[in-house]
Amino acid sequence: EGQEALLNTLAEEFMEANKNVTVEVINTGSAKEFEAKVTDSVNNGVGPNLIFNFGSFATNFDGYGKLLPFNKYWDFDYASLTSAGIYAEATNFSDGNVNIAPVYTAGPVLFVNKAIFDKAGVEIPTTWDEMKTAAKTIYEKTGVVGLSIDSLTDFAQLLIFQSHQGKIVDMDKKEVIWNDAETEKWLNWWAEGVQAGYFQVQAQAADGYNSSDFNSGLIASYIGSTAGIPYLDVTGINGELAAVRVPMISDAEYENAGMIWNRSAIGFKSENEAENQATADFVKYFIDNNKRWVMELNANSPYTAVQEDAEYQTFVKGDIALSALGDQLPTSFVAPVFKGCTTMREELKAMMQSPASDSFNAKTAIENAANRTNAAMKE
Repeated sequence: EGQEALLNTLAEEFMEANKNVTVEVINTGSAKEFEAKVTDSVNNGVGPNLIFNFGSFATNFDGYGKLLPFNKYWDFDYASLTSAGIYAEATNFSDGNVNIAPVYTAGPVLFVNKAIFDKAGVEIPTTWDEMKTAAKTIYEKTGVVGLSIDSLTDFAQLLIFQSHQGKIVDMDKKEVIWNDAETEKWLNWWAEGVQAGYFQVQAQAADGYNSSDFNSGLIASYIGSTAGIPYLDVTGINGELAAVRVPMISDAEYENAGMIWNRSAIGFKSENEAENQATADFVKYFIDNNKRWVMELNANSPYTAVQEDAEYQTFVKGDIALSALGDQLPTSFVAPVFKGCTTMREELKAMMQSPASDSFNAKTAIENAANRTNAAMKE
């Protein structure tokens, strides 16, 4: 609600300064419905001028003349506003243009109800082995699920990155690098906990959110976005909220990696050049007001000017989730964006859900996911 209100405020301010432009903010429902509606409408030439979504979604339109190259309508150097990594993601398209402009940076952290950990007599974990031991002990002593995951896709990518020397795909060969015994080991590691009940594949609450499970004491910890902290309140169950960086294999390079992601402004071309210019101008206005947006979302800013702002720095230091993300930022990576990455995300999610099936076989689940992803990369 706060995000929607701020979006409308920014739209009104922009229209006040640009009398010839109308900005309409539309909420289309769930992420799946949103992406389906956008894809259909853009392909039929009646789509929106602008959406906010992940760069992986934008790749679905790469090479088809659909994406709006913001840099063609800007009179400034976008690269000077942000880091080399963000700029590389923004221009990681076949035409090399700035086809996406990140509006916030977030990432997964481990949210913990320390009261449940204390009751079971276990410490907050820093490694995956410690996480498994803690989750198993908590479940055996209290009956509470030890760990749940908001995004199984990103969980899989994190485990792969940590266990494969910082690699997920081989872009030269156009194939994944995780169809191997190492991934099989990690999938079985996960499956053991899922099948025993101390790892959770899907939220138990009616609304489908781990935050609801967490608030009601059904789970002791979960890995989710920093942006989720406004929804957490364990005071009603005499809990104690803590947030720490995601677990790692060890403190060795790559094995200690964290993860971040950027949600971006994605523009779509119109036959009306005035609309294209207005869209690019609005994105620039949004960048100029990025501090207001990231503070509303409880997220990090992709832009140097905001990162150096005293008010923003105080805000980050006072937030346990953003502080936890900050602890892992030096070793964090952004998931690769490429042709076929949407298929890979879907396949990795299915792979991590597969242990809940009676017919689960780790090697088969991995091979199926890898083959479908490789085919999408080479399509």
